[in-house]
Amino acid sequence: MTIKPVIPNGFASQLFPTLVTAFAPSDHRPLRVLDLGPASAATVAFFSQYRCTLRFADLNPGELMPPPGDDGEVPDRDAHLRRLLELPLGSKFDICLFWDYLNHLDDEAVRALARVLRPHLHSASRGHGFAVLNRGNALHHQNYGVMAADLLMVTGESRRQPLAHPHSQAGLNGLLGGFEVTRGVLRADGRLEILLRTL
Repeated sequence: MTIKPVIPNGFASQLFPTLVTAFAPSDHRPLRVLDLGPASAATVAFFSQYRCTLRFADLNPGELMPPPGDDGEVPDRDAHLRRLLELPLGSKFDICLFWDYLNHLDDEAVRALARVLRPHLHSASRGHGFAVLNRGNALHHQNYGVMAADLLMVTGESRRQPLAHPHSQAGLNGLLGGFEVTRGVLRADGRLEILLRTL
């Protein structure tokens, strides 16, 4: 049996350059990046031009929502997300790469994620991810990486993991306490690429 290598598909981003050009590679202070996805060699290579601390959370979309307890009650979502992220005490991030992960969380879980991240943000923190223009679109989870400031990549799509709770830009603005969506660009597949900033 021959195993085919995973060939990434690159796509141009109008928004990612705005995100990273706010932080110059020549800055004396290290750039701190939180990527919610799995480690990507391309992303590591891209951020190696910066003095950078890069943390991959490697979240599994199927585990983002805590399972109900034996009594049917929903467990503490904040504690569940805190355990998944394992963010070091006192750590602060300049950039958060959300990719598709917000679209696997229901409204209350998005609020919980915002609460968990808030102590790890500062006034100039920025975010990037995807929302949807039409919540009825049948979209599936994708893994992403950064090839260049204006070139992102998709390294794979999981047909077993549809976006369970797709969110619109306006919806996220109402849920992400601490962050707001500042710009959005519609992609051909119905995803809305978004930039976020701290409030």
